[in-house]
Amino acid sequence: MTDLDLEALPLSDLFDLHARIQREFGRRGVSRTSGAIQGEVGEGLALAVYGGTLPPPGTRAYDLTDAQGRLVQVKTRTLPPGVSRMFQFDSLDFDLAVCIRFDRDNNELDWAREYEVEELRSLVSPHADGPRLPMGRAKASGRDVTATFRAAYDVLRGIG
Repeated sequence: MTDLDLEALPLSDLFDLHARIQREFGRRGVSRTSGAIQGEVGEGLALAVYGGTLPPPGTRAYDLTDAQGRLVQVKTRTLPPGVSRMFQFDSLDFDLAVCIRFDRDNNELDWAREYEVEELRSLVSPHADGPRLPMGRAKASGRDVTATFRAAYDVLRGIG
């Protein structure tokens, strides 16, 4: 195996390499899900879009205090095309939520939606582990912020 100079790779190439490695883990039966990197990326994108500050690691109720002082919860899912799952919340103790869906095969940002917590309360289903938002309902509701998040994602990856 040759040594890759990972430091020399642009972030877009690192994301592509990550997606390829995840697919190979799946093909070999090592992993059935994508890694947590897209969750971290989603939080970073929300910070770029809304401004503000990230809380200390391990904060469960929210992922960002935005420039307006709102507590923002960011949920990401990285799934193959055509697959739907739930967005799982621990609680609804925040002001604004953002749900982001990435394509597992190519790490592209499929869509992003924003919800005021009052709207979200009407969309979630109760569950023992916390409120759940079905992906179809998530995509059909809220405010479409896909273009804004894609632009931030392109900047992060050094594209455009």
